[in-house]
Amino acid sequence: MKRNRIRIRYLFLAIAFAVLLIFFFINISWVWGIITMIFGILTPFFIGFLIAYILNFPYKFLYTKAFAKMGEKHKLLKNFRKPLALIITYVGTIAIFAALIIVLIPQIISNLSKLVNDIPSYYNTIQGTFENWGEMISEANIPFLQSVSVDDLLKGVTDFFTGSQDLTKSVLNWLQGFLSNAATFIYNSLMGVIISVYFLIYKDQLCVQLKKLAVAFIPIKYLPKVYEVVDITDTKCGRFLVGDILDAGLIGVLFFIVLSIFNFPYASLIAVLCGLANVIPFFGPFIGGIPSAFILFMINPWLALWFILIAFVIQQVDGNILKPKIIGNQVGLSSFWVLFSVIVGGALFGVPGFILGTPIYAVIYFLIAKKARIRIEEKGNIAKEALEFRVLNYAEIAEEQKRIRAEKELEQKKKLHKLLHFGIDSDDEDDEEENGDTKNDNNDNKGKSEEKFADQVNKNK
Repeated sequence: MKRNRIRIRYLFLAIAFAVLLIFFFINISWVWGIITMIFGILTPFFIGFLIAYILNFPYKFLYTKAFAKMGEKHKLLKNFRKPLALIITYVGTIAIFAALIIVLIPQIISNLSKLVNDIPSYYNTIQGTFENWGEMISEANIPFLQSVSVDDLLKGVTDFFTGSQDLTKSVLNWLQGFLSNAATFIYNSLMGVIISVYFLIYKDQLCVQLKKLAVAFIPIKYLPKVYEVVDITDTKCGRFLVGDILDAGLIGVLFFIVLSIFNFPYASLIAVLCGLANVIPFFGPFIGGIPSAFILFMINPWLALWFILIAFVIQQVDGNILKPKIIGNQVGLSSFWVLFSVIVGGALFGVPGFILGTPIYAVIYFLIAKKARIRIEEKGNIAKEALEFRVLNYAEIAEEQKRIRAEKELEQKKKLHKLLHFGIDSDDEDDEEENGDTKNDNNDNKGKSEEKFADQVNKNK
């Protein structure tokens, strides 16, 4: 009866899920509008959680390391550990951002305005460059380069720069739309900062409440797996994100210093562009480097070549020295899987997918690899030998798998017999397991039953 109730309950759940899924696909635009509205309302909380998670690392260091001995002599001072660590964390972070805004924002605005105003004048430089290249190609008399039409290239450049006014209008229209949403963004950011303070203050209490909900509504047998996934996600995703942001900031500073030393134009704009793009794994250096090289190419092609060389050196320093020191081996993925995760994540979720695709895929990769390793260990030595490609005796492998299946079937039959009370007594089962004489005992019981039946027949006669 109990099993029937469970089956009926699962059946109703499956039907309800199917109906809900059909309703979702029929009314997908309406449902998506509601989801978008909910996410818009909860955006300050998402921003606050992200800020609190990032700032939790310096806050935790101050609370547990820097102020660890605070209050040992005077117990009254112990109550000031948490507020002091919180105040220093936020004051230090706000001071860093304020310094960056005061130093960089005016330069970036100046560089952008100068770049927009000077774009038409760069046409002469580009035209002269292509004319010189055309003369070099004609003098070189290289067959496959003779098909290159310099006039077509110049026409394309002319169309681009003569349409620069339309391009400027498009940029201004985009800026107008961007500024129209600036108030909402500023509001969400300010509310996110305030909410992040409460997240850090009450993080222990919130964690206890989440654990209570997990224990209350998740079956106990699944709790270890849930805790494991949360811990792996914190290690792979959270710490990678924090380290990646720190690494991107260092790359931006490094670009700014080097370009300023060599007196490159638009140094602050290029440094910010390269630093922000470096948050994206694999494609980040190209996303930041190609537009920067194009800006310098319009001024002077040789500047673009020197910038490519500088960017290559900085990225090598980052990949071999800075990033291993900051992030370490948190991800544990090969270059192929990093590329795969970035492409898939960006295609599905846009810019957040580009940034978070790699650490999220690292969590999935780790869990699948762990499950595969456990399954291989359960299959025994024959599976390990087959995995190492040393012994490929397929008949032996098939025999081993047949034996494992037979053992599982026998174990299931024993459980079924025990459940239906068709088996022999528990004491006899223990003797059979110890002596390995199950078949003989069954034959003896069968013989005794036949003798009793024969005696009964003789009495009736």
